[in-house]
Amino acid sequence: MLAIFLIVFVSMLGTSLLAPLIPFYAIRLGVTPEYITLIMALYALCQFLAAPLWGRISDAHGRKPVLLLTVAGTAVGFVMLAYADTVWMLVLARIVGGVSAGNLAAAYAYVSDITTPENRSAGLGKIGAAFGLGFVLGPGIGGFLAGGDTAVEADFQRPAFAAAAMSVAALLVTALILKETRVLGAQAKSRISLNPFGRLTVVTDNPNLTMTIGLMFLLTTAAAVRESTVAMWCHDHFSLDAREIGLLFAYTGAVITVLQGAAMGVLSKRFGDANTLIIGVTAYALGLTCFMFADDAVLLIIGTTLNSFGTAVFSNGPATLASKLAKPAERGVVLGLNQSAGSLGRFFGPTFAGVLYAQVGHTAPFAVGIVGMIVGLGFTIALKRKLVAAESAG
Repeated sequence: MLAIFLIVFVSMLGTSLLAPLIPFYAIRLGVTPEYITLIMALYALCQFLAAPLWGRISDAHGRKPVLLLTVAGTAVGFVMLAYADTVWMLVLARIVGGVSAGNLAAAYAYVSDITTPENRSAGLGKIGAAFGLGFVLGPGIGGFLAGGDTAVEADFQRPAFAAAAMSVAALLVTALILKETRVLGAQAKSRISLNPFGRLTVVTDNPNLTMTIGLMFLLTTAAAVRESTVAMWCHDHFSLDAREIGLLFAYTGAVITVLQGAAMGVLSKRFGDANTLIIGVTAYALGLTCFMFADDAVLLIIGTTLNSFGTAVFSNGPATLASKLAKPAERGVVLGLNQSAGSLGRFFGPTFAGVLYAQVGHTAPFAVGIVGMIVGLGFTIALKRKLVAAESAG
């Protein structure tokens, strides 16, 4: 599990490393909030396009080759980011990093291969902890290593090189200790397809699975609206610098790490996957409500804590449900589609979040996020009823 943990961690760095630096990148490169959030979201769009393909390839040719190739690509993406001093170079670095980060599908499939349905939530929770740790160290690396109180003083190379070094370490651990989990045969190898729409038939034949993946998209979109603008809001509303924003993101990651590593399995067994998801969505909506009225650090911290709890729950919940609903031979592609749904949400949310922030108001993205979470809550309750009905009928 160490290799998978490191792989997920460095993939998460691709998103979190730049989080506290977004307002400073905007100033350095001379772009408006509408465009800087879109550029940062390219990572998620490429992850969306690549994840099902990597998942399918890992089903056909094994998890380990996919993970080795993509972790190497992640390292290259970070090196490119270190030298991104123009808009087009930043765009290219985000594309390379995002395509490589599609390996989360194979990573989740690997964990599903080595766990039983009963302990899968706990196993995926440990991988979720890698997400949280990425949130902890990513902003810290980005904020502290960049340094400086202004965009001119900040050094964007140091954090990128540090992340590249971590990617190389993950590559070495994967090569040396990761064991293959897929039993490959001619039937599996014949199933590979480069048609992205053809992969959708795996889930469209199962209404509950379709609804689960749709829920992943909805929740991630609503959360991404907040995530893509919160650094700018902290900078503009509270005058926080890169280090202070990094600390706030690090606190977010610390909460996620503790919950994913220690509490998700317990909550899932105690309340069930669907009920735990309902609690998480509700907490996130309440956190966004705190941001709407935050004029001091108290509501900022309360809102951040509630958002962290919600993120810990629904970053893992849909994947757990999807892995249980998927056929074993199709688990990689199903989790790839689930990851793609999340990546598409992380692209789609920022595409209009920057416009809301700049043209409507600095808290407008939070209001939209609350609406999205309320709709997501309704979907989650409906999905729970369908799953209960299916279980009773079976």
